[in-house]
Amino acid sequence: MSLITSLQWMIRNGLWNGITRIKFRKTRPQDVTMVAPRRSPVTLIPLTDAFPAIPVSGLRIAEQVPHDERQSGAEGMMRFLAQLCAWISPMQAGRPGIAVNPQQALDKAYSRGHRQTVLQQASALRLDPQRMLRPPALPIELQGLPDLGTLALRGPYAGYLRRVQGSSNDFEWDLQELSSYSHQPDLYAPWAHVLFRADSRRAALHPLRIRCELGSIRPGDANWPLATRIALCAATTHTALVRHWTWTHMVGGEYFSAATRNHLAPDHALCRLLWPHMVGTHASNRLAILGQLMPEGDFEAIYSLTYSGLCQLIDKTSEHFTLRSCDPEEDARHRGLLDSGLPMPTFSNCRRIFRLFQAHAERYLRLYFTDEEIALDQSIRSWLAELDRWLPNGTGVASTPLTCAALARVVARLIYLASVQHEQFGTQLWNYQLWAETHPVRVYRNARRLPEDVYQRLVNSNYVLNVVRAPLLQDYARLALAEPGRPDRQPRAEAVFARFRQDLTRLQRKMERKPWAPWALYPADLEANINA
Repeated sequence: MSLITSLQWMIRNGLWNGITRIKFRKTRPQDVTMVAPRRSPVTLIPLTDAFPAIPVSGLRIAEQVPHDERQSGAEGMMRFLAQLCAWISPMQAGRPGIAVNPQQALDKAYSRGHRQTVLQQASALRLDPQRMLRPPALPIELQGLPDLGTLALRGPYAGYLRRVQGSSNDFEWDLQELSSYSHQPDLYAPWAHVLFRADSRRAALHPLRIRCELGSIRPGDANWPLATRIALCAATTHTALVRHWTWTHMVGGEYFSAATRNHLAPDHALCRLLWPHMVGTHASNRLAILGQLMPEGDFEAIYSLTYSGLCQLIDKTSEHFTLRSCDPEEDARHRGLLDSGLPMPTFSNCRRIFRLFQAHAERYLRLYFTDEEIALDQSIRSWLAELDRWLPNGTGVASTPLTCAALARVVARLIYLASVQHEQFGTQLWNYQLWAETHPVRVYRNARRLPEDVYQRLVNSNYVLNVVRAPLLQDYARLALAEPGRPDRQPRAEAVFARFRQDLTRLQRKMERKPWAPWALYPADLEANINA
């Protein structure tokens, strides 16, 4: 490699690493307890109408960012950076593969400057650096050949496991849909179907077969390690591009926020409950589109799909979103797992948090409404109707009779979407994707290691995802309504919010009695919403 080429890479890499660290440093936690007093309706338009360079028409975004969310300076800067990316790309063809030693590869890309920025930001925000951003930790199931059986039961990919129809002991990951979208020719296609069998004696799950581009591969076959890497590549591709980006941000988050702004007035009790979990969504999604989904953005640079295939995947899979996936028990029942007898630590973790959300929502709603008042409240009915109209597969709640308990379940699902699901499918990948040899985001046909420009882009993308935005564990008392005719209700609402914080804190302390685990979802790490 020539001296000129090396110098070009040094300048290019230094520039974009510096920009990444500035993004991290400039992001500050937002106040989510101030409800905008005046709001104009949000009109949703096809994504491609707002961003003509992106051929995705099945998704809709706000035509105009709501006034209280506007970040004109940030959006202008992101547009400039998108153009700068075309002029001076973070990518440079012909870069060598990353170091064989995964820690050496990580230390080079997650540089001293990145780590120093974390410490500076933690100091500025008066946070423990471990809360700000813990250095990536290698999950035990990724040490050596990936343990697909364990990854299917805990961590960001646990949501893919389902029982094979008509079987008692067979389970599967079905990621074959990814074969429908064009991928880069020097890479293996990022799709797979993994068949597992439950071992009742050891309460474990073992892969029996992986079907992928290589054919039908079984343990012991020469291609088994390669097929395992392709299966994991498929899982992380779908998680990042579909479950995190498309479903959490662009479908669930965007439509939830639009419906709330359009139908619940600032002084409506339900608006106060939902506000911290959706404010900022429209602005944040626009900023993320500019950095990740535009041509030559992060998604095209990191994952296996061509730009055309990427856009088709996002367009098509937006139709598959279901709010039921944000309800751990209902989702596990649908996937045939509740009576499986398998140890499911991620499911147990998520269900425990969801139940806190559900109890909080119901306590709050019963403070303001009876079941009869809920059923007759026109604002709530209109809000639910718009959610049912925009969300693929609706809210999953029958329109009549609507009760406090039924509405609380919808609210809990939406809070879960914005906090737990966003953490699990987005920021939690920090501890998985950065170990590129055992957890590949790309699998090359010629067996080359991930090029350092792709790996650097991957590290920087995950790094910026891990900024502290709006911690879930905060004081929401200011959201309590002051009602001249009901002066007794405001302190009771404040007490409901305080109880929510206490319950989350209690769970955090209980979880801290055990050693920290990269797959676990801790209340102290959760954000109130999806915004960056």
